[in-house]
Amino acid sequence: MARSLTTFASFLRPIGKGSDELVAVKLHANAVTLAEVRHKSNVINIDQLGSVALPRRFDPQNIARQQDMIGDVIRTFRDQAGVAARDAGIVIPGSLVSLRQLNLPFMTPAELAKEAEDSSFWIELEPDIGKLEDPQISYTTLVSSENDDLTRVVVAFAERANITQWSDLLLNAHLNPVVVELEPVALANYLYTAMSPADRQQSQAILHVSGDRMELIAFTSQRFHVLKLEISEFDQVLLSEIEDVPDTTGEFWDEVGGRIANTMKQAVLFLQEEQDFPPFPTVHVVVDALRAQNFIQLIDRHFSLAPVRLWDPIEGTEMAPQVQTLMSQVANRSGFTSALGLGLRRLGTFGSDGTGIMQLSMLPQGDTLRRNRQLGVISRTMVMVWLVTLMLMTAWTGLGVLPSFLKSQSESRGFDGLQAEAVAAQSRIKSINDKVGELDTELNNLNIVSTQRGKTMIMDTLPDLVPEGVELSSYTLSEGNQLTLTGAATNPSVVQLFVSELANSGLVDAPPPDEPILRETANIYDFKITATVRQES
Repeated sequence: MARSLTTFASFLRPIGKGSDELVAVKLHANAVTLAEVRHKSNVINIDQLGSVALPRRFDPQNIARQQDMIGDVIRTFRDQAGVAARDAGIVIPGSLVSLRQLNLPFMTPAELAKEAEDSSFWIELEPDIGKLEDPQISYTTLVSSENDDLTRVVVAFAERANITQWSDLLLNAHLNPVVVELEPVALANYLYTAMSPADRQQSQAILHVSGDRMELIAFTSQRFHVLKLEISEFDQVLLSEIEDVPDTTGEFWDEVGGRIANTMKQAVLFLQEEQDFPPFPTVHVVVDALRAQNFIQLIDRHFSLAPVRLWDPIEGTEMAPQVQTLMSQVANRSGFTSALGLGLRRLGTFGSDGTGIMQLSMLPQGDTLRRNRQLGVISRTMVMVWLVTLMLMTAWTGLGVLPSFLKSQSESRGFDGLQAEAVAAQSRIKSINDKVGELDTELNNLNIVSTQRGKTMIMDTLPDLVPEGVELSSYTLSEGNQLTLTGAATNPSVVQLFVSELANSGLVDAPPPDEPILRETANIYDFKITATVRQES
């Protein structure tokens, strides 16, 4: 999973960006150094390198009490120097961490990583780890050979609280701690990177002098060993003052140089005889002090197993103008070596931890930081792809879809107008149809009225047709247009006159004659006339 995530982040780096560069921090006895270094091909580029004095002497054993003071100095110096990187690594003295080279049976990286999660695995191999209350353990693999049934690792261990103080120091300086580097590892990595491929095949030795500690760092492409040189306190005091002595020749200083050279000789012989190191072509000397000329001359006169030289770490490098100006004013440049070695390190977000012979960081959150940065690259890539897709869709919509849409919308507005007109026409047609229906109803009514006009006219005309001497008592008009009239008359002739008037009116067919009947109680004739009403065509 971790390898897949690394590959994915590396593939997406051109889009998701993200930097693996860091600013290296190195604390000296009275100063702090910041460095930014780039390694391109076979050229080391020093972009930023600067050192500033501390208000008081730095004590690595009481770093927690000095965090605020050191943090303020780093913040101020970083802002003034224009250091852009916020990821940082810090070099810690070798005296704070124990280093061991261990030979194990062959184990795959996955198997070793699984076993390394349990501190008891390391305690069985190195009992000194069990003496720590809360050990912080880191390791790196030098050799993994199934044919030789060998896995050679370098293990570093220390109290976790002591290591946390150094990462907290970077946080106090408003930097993101990504590497806590051991000074012997930083020195070896820088020497290995600066050497030619042919020199890398030889064994190399570094004599590191820092404060009251001297150590010999030896390595080949498959071995790494650190030996502390046991120097008496008297000789340590003399060495701390040696640069102020005008002349280091004479019997007294020869005895001092002889004792130190003999200690170095014993360490070199131990490495060659017990650790199988080939002879060293040169011993590179690194002195963490402003001057080292007297010391290197003293050692050079008395140590005969190999040439010694004061290491100038800026040989074969390209430097920014401000770095060149600084280096021209420094007598002893070897003290910057570990900072430059740390500056070559990477967090490993994109698969490369940086150059050098080994990568060993004491920061416990290193794997989590690397995974978070990889997820950040992937997230930024997804956001970038989404934004580009949005821009492309917007451009495509604006240039391709929107004109057609606006045109169709304009045409649709015309269609809507036509549709509105059609709806209005349909409404008008409905209104006309309703009117036609009303007219049809009226026409039917008129037809009915026209059909019944004869009935109406007979009703209107009948009173004018009744002669004097006739009185109608009833009027009946059936559905079959049968008109029945009853009444009384003074004599029969008057009834005949009434019938004649009906026939002459043309409204009824000629009624048949019907004789009036004389009432028994009076001189009055009752009559009944039946006729058919004519219909108007």
